[in-house]
Amino acid sequence: GKKLKEQHDANQAAVALNSAYAGAYDAPPVSVHCGGAKSMIPEVPAPPNNILFVQNLPHETTPMMLQMLFQFPGFKEVRMVEAKPGIAFVEYGDELQSTVAMQGLQGFKIVQNQMLITYAKK
Repeated sequence: GKKLKEQHDANQAAVALNSAYAGAYDAPPVSVHCGGAKSMIPEVPAPPNNILFVQNLPHETTPMMLQMLFQFPGFKEVRMVEAKPGIAFVEYGDELQSTVAMQGLQGFKIVQNQMLITYAKK
């Protein structure tokens, strides 16, 4: 009956491993985001990009307003989408410059709306 004993040990090890795994998964995820806008950040953010995607803009927002707002180093242009009010793309020279602008303006309120800024999908 030696074979059975080994099988039993292997099962015990597997059970121990599984409960260790479950413990690791039950642990609350450690959040690395700084700032209070956590709940608004989409599940899978796009990788850093020199173009920012801005959402939740009030209807009265004009490209001129955004140009003044996003006047960070490396700013190139603002593109608003006629068909979809409330969103805009803001282009910078590179990813570092867009990231600085994003961090500076994340959650900024124009009127009542809190802006949500993510990287545009490449």
